[in-house]
Amino acid sequence: MRPDLDLRAYFDTRATAILMTVSLLALLAFAALGGLLVPLVLPEEVVDVETTVIALSLPLSLIIPAIAVLITAGEWSDRSIQFTLLQRPSRNAVLLSKTLAASVVTAGVVALAIALAAVTTWIGGELLGQGADFSSMEGVMTTQLATLGSYLLISLAMGLLTQSSVLGLLSAIGIPFLTATAVPLATLTGSELFIDVVRAVDLPGAAVALGDGRAGAFELLPLALTVLLPAALGVWRWNRREVG
Repeated sequence: MRPDLDLRAYFDTRATAILMTVSLLALLAFAALGGLLVPLVLPEEVVDVETTVIALSLPLSLIIPAIAVLITAGEWSDRSIQFTLLQRPSRNAVLLSKTLAASVVTAGVVALAIALAAVTTWIGGELLGQGADFSSMEGVMTTQLATLGSYLLISLAMGLLTQSSVLGLLSAIGIPFLTATAVPLATLTGSELFIDVVRAVDLPGAAVALGDGRAGAFELLPLALTVLLPAALGVWRWNRREVG
């Protein structure tokens, strides 16, 4: 495996430069929104770091799929994968390498986001407001990280399955969006069947349950349906798809 080659190939493009620049600006903006807005609007309130991280989860829900899908599926879309496979004939090694590269970049972006959340929370709370509350950091490091991890898993699976930047992004962003929209609707209907169907494909919801310690056997179903099954089909297709 040579994830260093995949990282170099990913960062050495104009599209990546634009994506990472926009991503950084978005993270800065939402970190400022979460950490600085509360003391400006509600000067008597204490700024909670979890509020800032939740604000950052919105751009991260778009940034993570963009990173993971472009690394895993980008070369199939622009047909440069043939050159990669000529240089590195083992398709499975290339697949694992790209998966690792996408995970490394995502981890770096998430770490940056958490650092920004901590800094802006401290600035907003200690310098502008009535104090900063970091007592919820443990919850941030479990529930929120589990949710962001679910976005990464879905994105990797969709990238492998579709092997298309456009279709992969639509799927990786669309599935969590649809489930997040369907969950309150299912709850309003009161239909147990509808609720179970939505829960069966709601991986972020299962990740939250895992972070809260409420996960049971049912939470394995979203993992199987939205990650393991698509990834298995993607690996099968990856090894059999014609290059050219």
